[in-house]
Amino acid sequence: MKTKLLLAALGLATTAFGQNNKTAIEFNLTDIPEGYIIDISKFEGQGGRTCFADSSTTTTRKFTVNCEDLTDNTYYAASLYKKNNNFSHLNSRKIMIQKGSTTYVSGSGIHSGDWNVESKNPKQVFLNKMNDLGKDLLSKMDDIRDTVTNYEGYRSSYPSVIEIYDQVNKREFEAMKTIPVDAYWLERLLQASASVNYEGKEYKYYSQVEELYKLLPDQYKNTKEGKAINLALYAKAPEIGDVINDYDLYDADGKVHHLSEFRGKWLLLEFSSYYCGPCRMFGGTIKYLYERGIAKNFEIIDITNDAQVQFEAMAKEEKFISPLFNDRDQKTGLFALNKISAYPTFYLVNPEGKIEEIFFGVYLDKIFNLIKDHGGFAKPEYKKEKASTIITRPEYTNINGSFLIDKVEIYKDSVVLNCTFPIYGAYKIAKETALFANGKCISKMTNSNISTEDFTQVPFGQVGHCRLTFAPLPKGTKSFDFIEGDCDGCFKIEGVKIAE
Repeated sequence: MKTKLLLAALGLATTAFGQNNKTAIEFNLTDIPEGYIIDISKFEGQGGRTCFADSSTTTTRKFTVNCEDLTDNTYYAASLYKKNNNFSHLNSRKIMIQKGSTTYVSGSGIHSGDWNVESKNPKQVFLNKMNDLGKDLLSKMDDIRDTVTNYEGYRSSYPSVIEIYDQVNKREFEAMKTIPVDAYWLERLLQASASVNYEGKEYKYYSQVEELYKLLPDQYKNTKEGKAINLALYAKAPEIGDVINDYDLYDADGKVHHLSEFRGKWLLLEFSSYYCGPCRMFGGTIKYLYERGIAKNFEIIDITNDAQVQFEAMAKEEKFISPLFNDRDQKTGLFALNKISAYPTFYLVNPEGKIEEIFFGVYLDKIFNLIKDHGGFAKPEYKKEKASTIITRPEYTNINGSFLIDKVEIYKDSVVLNCTFPIYGAYKIAKETALFANGKCISKMTNSNISTEDFTQVPFGQVGHCRLTFAPLPKGTKSFDFIEGDCDGCFKIEGVKIAE
């Protein structure tokens, strides 16, 4: 009997121990109007995603979010928005969790700045102080956002929102002059210095950031955070003609690499992130370009500075066949040295390691032409038979738009173009699409295996394909221009060479 009681007691103790070691956030909010959704997002490093959304219709919202798969970079944020209104997102309240304990969020109303956040994580104390400095202003901002229902309303409210942000930042910077410096203070200053990377001395808070940096004791200036702030304030951003900075980069297996390993090749460096939509879309494009046949003297290298868990997820999900590296040293590594603050940022680097071009955003035609102009594609293949000529990877002089020709099939009674739309999105081909030479139409499109009326959607991470059939070409044609139409967004591929 005693043995059974002892086992039962041990069982209760084990259960209680397991509960106490569960990491969770308990919400107890009142006076939340019907029609509002409370969004809880989980953040890792550069960005986050919704992990729970409460859309109940009661004015009292009680729910628990279990926190799983945690790293040292994990934190959460809570915000509200109205159902069916993508423009009504209110301010987020940052929530720091402590592994093995419960964090409590309580309060009333739609202003998250008025809520109480109780966490055993010491960083929450500093965040709460910062929140209290400007919560009255943040409530005004929420009231403005709460009235926005469309894009025009968003645009018209933007100046007022920015003005309030300025007032909040001013209060925080002034308060930080009197608050003792610690790791959380330093992290807030590092956050403010991120915009200095992008705007330099033109950044509206540059002088405030510099003033606070000068207040730092040497022990904090010599930390990675302190060094990163110094880089943001005083380091020179790389320019065209400079030798590209180098630093430790890690592949998915943890092996260290350096850009110097690729000397002798043209490099297109993409500074990206797991949470950058255009960057992720471009992943499928890179794979396509390599499968199409990039020559050995050209390499596209994707570089992130995400938390390790995101980098591993990106490597696994995207299945890169080109170099993919992670800058683990997010504060003083390659991103900091190159003052990267916008994703995606591209650097074109010549075989001597010097920067030839710097640009922002995914523009496939620009990227494709850069590769072509620097000898980066495998040579075209010509295969001639009795009744046909097949050209794989045909040469061209220029493209406009995200549409490429992979193969040209020339027959006596028709010409077939095997085409690719190598980026995430939707596409269609206009009925008026034709082939031209010397400004004159020489062949009209007669058939397409995709709709000319409705858009064809490309699955995420993949590319779109289609076969377009045209009337036979005039005898002796050596090249043609593929022109979809005369609109600004129409696809054009000029100087497609079909004769050796």
